Amino acid sequence: MAEAQDAIKQAVSQCKNPAVSFSFGKDSLVCLDIARQIKPDILVINIDRGEGGDLNEAVEMYGRFASEHSLNYHRVKTPKEIFEIYREAGCIENLDFKKLTQNLMAGVKTAQKIFDIDCQILGLRAEESRERMHLLKYGVFHYAQAEKLYKCKPVLHWKGDEVWAYIISRDLPYIPYYDKESRFCGYEKSRYSNWAGLAQKTAGRFVRLKMNYPEKFGELARMFPEVSHYI
Repeated sequence: MAEAQDAIKQAVSQCKNPAVSFSFGKDSLVCLDIARQIKPDILVINIDRGEGGDLNEAVEMYGRFASEHSLNYHRVKTPKEIFEIYREAGCIENLDFKKLTQNLMAGVKTAQKIFDIDCQILGLRAEESRERMHLLKYGVFHYAQAEKLYKCKPVLHWKGDEVWAYIISRDLPYIPYYDKESRFCGYEKSRYSNWAGLAQKTAGRFVRLKMNYPEKFGELARMFPEVSHYI
């Protein structure tokens, strides 16, 4: 907890316009709460990936939360919606996953330009990252030369149970998605991302989507009928 607070204090004191990158996920929710205690008017940015991106329950919940708590909260759209990129591909086999990443990063860069952001406060944890060693190498606060901005990772060293303990102790509003997903893998391993994501397609992702959000699975299956082969 102290390390997270110190990291955000460093970001606030050293940078002109730090912003919390709020993904609606559990880790960024913790970062947002800690950051608000240090700087109540801190900039909060969510990247809107359009159709196929965030669940309506997440958008609506945190829209109300931001309004009720007078957050300096903004959603910034990516150049294309996820389903637009899917339609262009035509089928899963033709999809270039790099295009999804590039589209997301374009939205991030647009936000940086619009709001003159010089520091990203990110809910990245080494425990969950495939780039664990890279994250640990640079620590909780550093300057990313290639991107020309600072990176602050307050919960870098936190474990999943610590994240949930904080959320419960602070009575923070987390999206219902986690309750549904936890039935399959537990709360600590539940991860929120774009609902129409195709990663882990062979690891039960579509099964969980069909059970948790059948109407969303139907939307995806109408576009990519082949997803039914993984059920």
